[in-house]
Amino acid sequence: MSKVIAVGIVAIITLSYTKFLSISEKVTFKEAFDKILEIKIPIFYVLVGVIVYWIVSVIVRKIFKKNSSIYTKKQRKLREFNTTQNNGDGLLYKWNVFFNHQTPFIADLTIFCTKHGQTPIRFIGNKCSVSGCQNSQQEIDMYKLKNLIESTLIEEWEKLK
Repeated sequence: MSKVIAVGIVAIITLSYTKFLSISEKVTFKEAFDKILEIKIPIFYVLVGVIVYWIVSVIVRKIFKKNSSIYTKKQRKLREFNTTQNNGDGLLYKWNVFFNHQTPFIADLTIFCTKHGQTPIRFIGNKCSVSGCQNSQQEIDMYKLKNLIESTLIEEWEKLK
């Protein structure tokens, strides 16, 4: 829709200038429009205009990109703390970090079993889905695990302050 509006604005400016030209030079509207179409702009000016537009748009995007995050620099650093691996048990934990009034918490905690080759296998029903695996024998208490991870997360948050 913005492209349609842009074309409309250019058309209104062109038609307004054509009307002004036809009145000021006392020619018909068609002759004034034809005269506008015959305007020759050197390619150098077009290239300079395109290059300036490109440079300005890159600068504007960089300025607004830095300020677009809702998280502070320390919060973004803590959000990188979103995974841990327990090599002894062959478990990989992943989660997302969010903030509630400057207090970090985790969401979307997912557990993977790393005992089955290079690709970790996601737990189903709080245990490994591969039968016969040591991690499929006992179920993990998600509430205790989440509490442990959030305690570690808060400790890391305090170190950053």
